[in-house]
Formats: sequence, structure tokens, C-alpha cells
Amino acid sequence: MLAMQFHPGQVLTLLNAQQQRVGELTVEGREGDLVLGTFVPGPVFSEMQPLFRAFEKAAEAQALSVVDELDAAIATLHLRLAGPGGAPPVDIHDVQIWSDGGISLRLARDTSIPVNGAAAGGQSARPVQE
Repeated sequence: MLAMQFHPGQVLTLLNAQQQRVGELTVEGREGDLVLGTFVPGPVFSEMQPLFRAFEKAAEAQALSVVDELDAAIATLHLRLAGPGGAPPVDIHDVQIWSDGGISLRLARDTSIPVNGAAAGGQSARPVQE
């Protein structure tokens, strides 16, 4: 059971594997394990931003094999969410940060999920525009 609750307007911190602040997520909504929100970059996001931009371009081009490769690369960042009040960080996967400031991610039910989009079937949480 997750110790952290997720509700609209809540501000969470996105952390990398080294517990560095990647940015802040303001929750806009939640549907099951899918969390949607807005993202404000933090100090270390610039290091990983090219990876997310490449993912976005591949998703827009519907280059599914490239999306899968980039999805796996994003998973190696081992991103987690931390909330206020010192609750332990929550494992996440299928993290997608878009150039318009949108973010989507899935809450991990099982911390052994090896690939960013594995539980979601590698599908983007954001609809691809034609």
C-alpha cells in the first residue's frame, strides 16, 4: 500500500537515483496508477531533458521501436516521487515529460518493474496527434 496520497493541486518532488531534485510535479489528476500533472524543471533536469525531447519526437512520429528504446533509457534514471512531510519516496515508471510542461507517470505496484513502460505495454499516456 502506498503511504503517499495523490490529489489535485498536490506538489511532489521528482527525484533521480541519487536523490537529486529533478523538478516538481503539481498533480492535476489520477486514474488508477496513472498520475497526470504539470512539471517545473529543477537543477538536474537539463542533464536528462534531451532524452525526454527525443522520446516526444519519436512518439509524435509514431516511431514505436525508437519509443521503446527511449522508454528503456528513461527507466535507467530510476525516477521516484517524494511528497511533503518526509514520507518515503514512491517508485514510479512510464515517466513522460513533455515540452509543454505536461507530465504523466505510473505508480509502481511492484518495485521490480525493469523497464520504464513495461507495465503499461510501452504505450504513451498522452494521445499521439495525427
